[in-house]
Amino acid sequence: MIRRVYNITGTIQGVGFRPALFRLASEVGVKGSVQNRTDAVRLILEGEAEKVDSFVDLLPHRLPPQARLRSMVLIEHKPLDVNRRASAFTIRDSEETGTREIQIPADLAMCADCHAEINDPKAPRFRYPFTTCTNCGPRYTVVSSMPYDRERTTLSPFPMCDYCRSQYEDPADRRFHAETIACPKCGPQLSLLDADGQSMTDDPIMTARRMLNDGKIVAIRGIGGFLLAADPFNRDGLTTLRSRKTRPDKPFAVMANDITAARALCRVSPTEADALQSPMAPIVILELLPDVQTDHGLPIDLLCPDTNTLGIMLPTSPLHALLLEPGPDDPTPAFRLLLMTSGNRGGEPIATDNDAAIEHLKGIADAFLVHDRDINLRSDDSLCIKQPTGLQVWRRARGYAPTPIQLPCTLDAPVLAMGAELKNTIALGFDRTLVLSPHIGDLESPEAVTGLEQATRLFPKFLEKKPRMIAVDLHPDMHATQTGIRIAAENELPVAHVQHHHAHALSCLAEHGLTEGLALVFDGTGYGPDGNIWGAELLDVTHRRFERLATFTAVPLPGGDAAVADPRRQAFARWHTAGIEITPPLTTQLGISEEEGTVWTQQMQRNVNCPLTHAAGRVFDAVASALGVAPQRVTYEGQAAIRLETLAHQHLAGTPLPDCPFDTVEREQWLEIDWAPLFQRLATDPLAADSQAGMAMAFHQSLALAAARMVEYGFSRSKHRVVALSGGVFMNRRLNRLVPEELEKLGATVLVHHHIPPNDGGVAAGQIVACGG
Repeated sequence: MIRRVYNITGTIQGVGFRPALFRLASEVGVKGSVQNRTDAVRLILEGEAEKVDSFVDLLPHRLPPQARLRSMVLIEHKPLDVNRRASAFTIRDSEETGTREIQIPADLAMCADCHAEINDPKAPRFRYPFTTCTNCGPRYTVVSSMPYDRERTTLSPFPMCDYCRSQYEDPADRRFHAETIACPKCGPQLSLLDADGQSMTDDPIMTARRMLNDGKIVAIRGIGGFLLAADPFNRDGLTTLRSRKTRPDKPFAVMANDITAARALCRVSPTEADALQSPMAPIVILELLPDVQTDHGLPIDLLCPDTNTLGIMLPTSPLHALLLEPGPDDPTPAFRLLLMTSGNRGGEPIATDNDAAIEHLKGIADAFLVHDRDINLRSDDSLCIKQPTGLQVWRRARGYAPTPIQLPCTLDAPVLAMGAELKNTIALGFDRTLVLSPHIGDLESPEAVTGLEQATRLFPKFLEKKPRMIAVDLHPDMHATQTGIRIAAENELPVAHVQHHHAHALSCLAEHGLTEGLALVFDGTGYGPDGNIWGAELLDVTHRRFERLATFTAVPLPGGDAAVADPRRQAFARWHTAGIEITPPLTTQLGISEEEGTVWTQQMQRNVNCPLTHAAGRVFDAVASALGVAPQRVTYEGQAAIRLETLAHQHLAGTPLPDCPFDTVEREQWLEIDWAPLFQRLATDPLAADSQAGMAMAFHQSLALAAARMVEYGFSRSKHRVVALSGGVFMNRRLNRLVPEELEKLGATVLVHHHIPPNDGGVAAGQIVACGG
């Protein structure tokens, strides 16, 4: 008979860990206790040595779905004192200890048991929108502090009734120690408000469903913030939503009733189906089936006009499921799909508070479906896509964040990283742990910057790690950089300036447990040490330094940011730089006036507001414009590149591809890829309309060959044979297949992002790694 005491760390609070240990102890036949503490979970095992060993061996295989063990340290092992032994295995009350090791659990999507329960007329929680158990429900968004117990969540104002209490205390019940347990008698309640925020007395869900069916827009307070919902089959409703939200083209996502509804519209692989039905339940970008608009009446031209894909998610909470399916006496039919988009105006963070939502979404929403459970921490829907190498997270939020990621290096002290300007996230690093915040968004409005500032205050507070250094992007004008420098000055902390593409490279390497290697970083912008815009870089990287080995030849951006918004300027600049005489047919092809062409030419000749860019994303813009598929004015980031990728998808396999040339130029310090020959080709030999898809495909293949030429040159300068692919351009599905194929021919080991976004949402992670020891 022995007694063992363990301290266990990891993501083990708020995920049903203690009830799982209770059940395992009962199965194996050991006694003792489990207790949440601020520094760890304390596990005491007492019994026959063979049974204790069996418990320890089985534990890693009996974890709840979202539990993650980081360490299990034996702190006591001795013969059992039979006079002081435990009489049973118990879950003890939580305890405050001197040190703290905090890992906040992520929110979990509704489980199958709770879904069945809300549809069971005999169940006490029939059609109750806040039904949860130890396997599902809010965690991160409702927690106030750790240890994770009910009194430290936003459920604390809702005392459990006798029925809920009996389930909470029953070891055989799936709500055993479920901290967010609630029912209609004791839990949060819904209400429906009109467009002015006045209460509507009718049944909230039934009335909201009727309004959605009538083409109205309803703001819904979800788990991590507000969503705007609409009927995606209603063209008038979609047109109204796009107009009110000032979102003319950016794709909308939809929520499908079930996986069968998703498969009716899109190709769904086993990997994608697993993601949709996982506890994370992200939006998954799926390839549309042919003739969806014709066969199903779904207005794809309004939902996702620029692409052949559709973002789909399944119901993530009971409230979503109840909106999709009618209850008793509800004449509104079931919805196969509901459009769900972030509850915000362009450039603002999603609303979380009822009053704030009414203020900020007034004029967009026709009604507000709200509740009285506070949201402590904002969390948007996560976004994923299946790449040839597996699932890749594009927006890390609900379900994924703030699950910790192990660092490949050790930090001497906690570091707060401020991330980038677009798709901002922040990160906190300590010891060998990286915690990436949920998606914050683009910092293009005062409200968004306020959201960033709030996150920088709350994130360290909740994790109880006081930063000793602030890491920022090298660009001095980024709001994230300026905010970080101000925080550092106010707290007398040092600042680490990390170059944008160095951070990208490290984020991908670190995900694979490395701190050095080669990295191809292709994106749209990033401040280089020379003051120019980088973004097509082959870097030789360690976590402390980097060396540029190859890039694209720089070209001017007439008007700076104005050229990013107007791809015609970029195509014009490419032709001008390549020495092409820009004739009337070319200006007509671009849709520009003679006056515009004259102004842009003078800007470039006089170097007035004409920064130089190396960025790969800008080449996509220029090619898309030259082929006539780019918009005259971009309305969301990456729009021209997305259209070009969609055009390439239309190319018929086996059809000969046109020539898509480039030059290589070896400079004193690095290799350059010069795309002038391609733009000379596009200017002097215009393509017929039916050849444009072939040129779009040829450009993708040519870019992969250019990437391989860069890496081949890099191999002559570096000992490394590992190549990480990072940056927003590597969200492109076609490049994710073509580039690794070419690099592997050279003997490269190719690394791609999976858990950390390849776009700027991963920059904060790389900034943390750059501060490692």
